[in-house]
Amino acid sequence: MDTQIQQTFEQLKQTISVSTSPFHTAKEAMRRLNEAGFVTLDWDSTWELVPGGKYAVCPFGTTVFGFQIGTDLSDTPVWKLSSSHIDNPGFRIKYNPVVSSKNGCRLNTEVYGGAIYSTWLDRPLSIAGRIALKNPQSSHPRLKLVDFKRPVAVLPNLSIHLNRAVNDGVALNAQTDLLPICGMDEHMDTDTFLQILANETGEKPEDILCFDLSVYHYAEPVRTGFSGDMFMAPRIDNISSVQACLTGLIEANPSDGISVAVLFDHEEIGSRSKNGANGNLLSYTLERICNALNISRENFLQSLVHSYYLSLDVAHAIHPAHPEKSDITSAMPLNRGFAIKASAKHAYCSDDDMTGVILQLAARHHIACQQNHMRSDIPGGSTVGPIVAANLPMCSADIGIPIYAMHSAMETAGMKDQYDLEAFMKAFYKEL
Repeated sequence: MDTQIQQTFEQLKQTISVSTSPFHTAKEAMRRLNEAGFVTLDWDSTWELVPGGKYAVCPFGTTVFGFQIGTDLSDTPVWKLSSSHIDNPGFRIKYNPVVSSKNGCRLNTEVYGGAIYSTWLDRPLSIAGRIALKNPQSSHPRLKLVDFKRPVAVLPNLSIHLNRAVNDGVALNAQTDLLPICGMDEHMDTDTFLQILANETGEKPEDILCFDLSVYHYAEPVRTGFSGDMFMAPRIDNISSVQACLTGLIEANPSDGISVAVLFDHEEIGSRSKNGANGNLLSYTLERICNALNISRENFLQSLVHSYYLSLDVAHAIHPAHPEKSDITSAMPLNRGFAIKASAKHAYCSDDDMTGVILQLAARHHIACQQNHMRSDIPGGSTVGPIVAANLPMCSADIGIPIYAMHSAMETAGMKDQYDLEAFMKAFYKEL
């Protein structure tokens, strides 16, 4: 078991390390799917699908669909669908980003999602994302990924000698306090920044039209605890779930129904985009699968009510210093199993039918899981689960590993919980 848990961590470590922007997470997901025999489809071409086939498609560069058609396919197939999201709280670099003075050069940024600001201070920061380049042969620009893969900026704290109240809690302003310092060159300007981007990508600065760049915490995942039973990493929310969806789909190799894993973008800012769960990409993709397999719309609609959907996103572990922040009867320690998240307000999509399915399947395979509610007076967060479930009426549930410091630049989770989640996802795709 210890060897298997370590192997799970090593794979997650690799996935987190290369997932430095949503574009890079999507690229890694497509690489893993292709390596496992999933054939890449073009969104703008006619799909030719066959029973037993495995396929992947990535429209717009950040939303990934992997799916496998069972060899035993009925007119009303069972759909086994899972989802997670590939974006993380942090910072996006604005256009014309350089703010220079004799005191140093900073990058103008916009906060993305609900980041814990203070955790980003005094950390080595890097930059990754995508640039758009001139393309004389087409109205569409050429798109190219970039990752500096080294520390290039920092958000320094103000010394305690200059701010004696710092340990009493200090409010940080998103526009004035969260612009990373990237050097001491007082003459740096936007042209200089474009030249730096060009040097990183082997392109000409005059060919760069625009960019979508993230500032990320440059740090490797590490095991921690005297027995190494925890791990710390940036972007556990939600790359841990991305890995579980991919591992389950790839390793289960299901023979029946239609198995789908979708990795959405923009969950941290509400999912309301063409790349997000609150758009039409998922329903369009399922419709295209049905069309290619000659499954009628009537049969597709019939199939939904006996199908299964899991939304994977991290959960809040009970904090040893603040147990009062967790529910009095369903608090979750680390390494006691993945969470099944429930909410009477439907902040999560879990229903009793799917929860029962999960509990029975987990017990059959001796996989640990925990049923969880938030405190009634603390709303917590939400996931893409309710959005998807509202549009695709399937048996549904929200699950994920419990973590400390959700939305911090560095989060902490339990080693065994990640192993349990991935083991469950294999069983979900293989047996239901």
